[in-house]
Amino acid sequence: MARRPGRKRGIWAIALLVLGVALIAGPVVFMVSRFMPVQVGDGNMLPTLAREELLIVEKEPSEVRRGDVVAYDPDAWGLTGLFIGRVVAVGGDHIAYAEGDPTLTLNGQPLNESYVEDGAPGAGGVAFAVSVPHGRVFILGDNRGDSADSRFHPQLHEGTLPVSAVIGVNTGIDENDPLIWILGLTVNTGVLLLPVGIGLGIAALVVRRRKPVATGPVWGAVHVEEP
Repeated sequence: MARRPGRKRGIWAIALLVLGVALIAGPVVFMVSRFMPVQVGDGNMLPTLAREELLIVEKEPSEVRRGDVVAYDPDAWGLTGLFIGRVVAVGGDHIAYAEGDPTLTLNGQPLNESYVEDGAPGAGGVAFAVSVPHGRVFILGDNRGDSADSRFHPQLHEGTLPVSAVIGVNTGIDENDPLIWILGLTVNTGVLLLPVGIGLGIAALVVRRRKPVATGPVWGAVHVEEP
C-alpha cells in the first residue's frame, strides 16, 4: 500500500506543534499557579523595597517565618487592598517596644533589625508589648515612621493577624534569578518550535496536493471480468 505523500512531514509538524505549546504553557501555568506579582504602593518598606517596585511572592506558603517579607490582607483591620510588611514575630513570641528603647525586644532579647529605615525601629512613637497567639503573626513595615501596621490595631487581637491573612511570601526572585532564565529559555524554545511546526505542516499539505496517492489493486477484492 502506498504511503500518503508528506506523511513524515505531517507527523513532525504535529510533534513540534505539541512540544512547542507544552514548552510555552508549562512555565506559564507553573508561574501563575505558584507565584503572584505584587506592586509596592508606598514607602512603608523603605529602604528594603522602593515605591512602585514589583515584588514576586509565593502564593499559599507552607510556612510563614520570622523575618519574612509578606503580602497580606488587612481586612481584619477594616482596611482593603493588599499590604506589604515584615513578620517580626510569630505564634509563641513576645514582641515589645518601649519609647526610648534602642531596639525592639523579641522574647526578652534585643532584635537586630539592620533593614529598618534610618536605623529607627521605634519611629512612630508607638509602644507595645504583645504575646503573639499561635496561628497568628505580628507585622511591621521597615519604614516605621510611615507604616500602617500591627502597632496601630491593638484592639484587634493586639494587632496580630491570622497566618491565613498572609497571601504570599517574598521569594527574592528577580529578572536575574536562574529560575527566570530557565523558564524564559523554555518559553522561547517553544515559541521557536511553533513556526517550524507550522511550516512543516504547510509543506506536508503542499506535497500531498501535488502528489496524490497512487491507486492500485485492493488486497482481498474479487476480480470480476467484464463480459
